[in-house]
Amino acid sequence: MKNKAIIGVLPQLNSKEKKIWVSPAYMNGIIEAGGLPVLLPFLKDKKDIKTLAKQFDGFLFTGGQDVNPSLYGQPLCNCSNEISPKRDQLEEDLFNAILKENKPVLGICRGMQLINVVLGGTLKQDILGVKKIGMTLQHDQKTPFNIPVHDINILKESLLYQILGQDKILVNSMHHQGIGKLAEGLLSVATSVDDLVEAVQIKDLDFGLAVQWHPELLWRLDTNAHKLFTALVKAAEK
Repeated sequence: MKNKAIIGVLPQLNSKEKKIWVSPAYMNGIIEAGGLPVLLPFLKDKKDIKTLAKQFDGFLFTGGQDVNPSLYGQPLCNCSNEISPKRDQLEEDLFNAILKENKPVLGICRGMQLINVVLGGTLKQDILGVKKIGMTLQHDQKTPFNIPVHDINILKESLLYQILGQDKILVNSMHHQGIGKLAEGLLSVATSVDDLVEAVQIKDLDFGLAVQWHPELLWRLDTNAHKLFTALVKAAEK
């Protein structure tokens, strides 16, 4: 009998209470897709982090705090939410180790933004503040988070299209930041009607995908969200 893929899930951090945690929705999405999720520890030693990259079959980069803008050469604006340099460092070191091991990756929301920054891209620190230059959608939805609220257009020549088999789907949306300059190591594979990058493919990985929306809150009712978790698990089983 084939062993289940073990997926390392990047921890979320409650800085004030000094606790690590993760939303059960991420873990349950992996379990329902046939994988075994494991919440990763906060490590500082790069040798230990390299060991994680070698030992786990795949990785899920979760949502959460804003990425520190100093990592992409910008000052912290008064629109920023909490940042966590400790989390940024762990995720940067681990992602770089994963690239060398060519392990499957799925990034969600902050996960996509962090990957873009690590590879040399920038972020729009507050998309609500740039509506005057064409942001027309409500990207911080006021409806329940398990309800999709806007379309995205998917590039047909992409891993995302291979997974979903559709060039347009509905997604939920709850973020105040987004990709500014796209990193050279990424391919934009989905956009919203107001031209915000909604999904990227990681060029140097056999399976590397990150999305701006939150499929972990949709997979119970949305087959497209379920397909994303299944694709990660299947890639990690190889």
